[in-house]
Amino acid sequence: MIILCRSAKGGSGTTVTAAALGLLLAARHRGGGYLVDLRGDLPATLGIAEPEGSGMCEVNSALRLLPRSFATEPTETQWLSLATELTSLRGPVVVDVGTTVLGNPLVEAATASYLVTRPCYLALRRGTRRAHNDGFPVDGCILINEPGRALTSGDVANVLNVPVRATVPYDPAISRAVDAGLLSHRVPRALDEALAELIAEHTTK
Repeated sequence: MIILCRSAKGGSGTTVTAAALGLLLAARHRGGGYLVDLRGDLPATLGIAEPEGSGMCEVNSALRLLPRSFATEPTETQWLSLATELTSLRGPVVVDVGTTVLGNPLVEAATASYLVTRPCYLALRRGTRRAHNDGFPVDGCILINEPGRALTSGDVANVLNVPVRATVPYDPAISRAVDAGLLSHRVPRALDEALAELIAEHTTK
């Protein structure tokens, strides 16, 4: 199972969301799970040391991280190699895509793909433009709710033409966990509860 987490613009909360999905799914799978870092920010987000090489490294007893390994724009052959490697893994795989434009082999290998976004006009505008331009399939949206925004989850679903699969509330505890380097030890309750239904769905597959 390969789950892609993408965003239309930076600062949408994609890396924290991908990290939480990876941690929660790995904890529920007997053989653990995997996170794939295409943006280079997952070690800092998880509160672990920067990997020294390009090989798999341990985040905790259940989760392993494949660090960013592309120094330049990946070729189709490299995308195929990565897709083949991830497909061979036993356990859930969550990929922090961010704004990376993916190669077809990884898109086709994915079980599900989610757009992580805030209820922000500019983010939604860019999201619809990217969906049109790069043809990236999206199965749903994970909404990072912000206080004071005029757009509702229904507005977001209508604009993107995909369902909102989870809504993560604004909670300072999430930022504190990341800032203190504690995310890999314990996912904040707000994240756990917000992603519970999505986790349950993918755990039963």
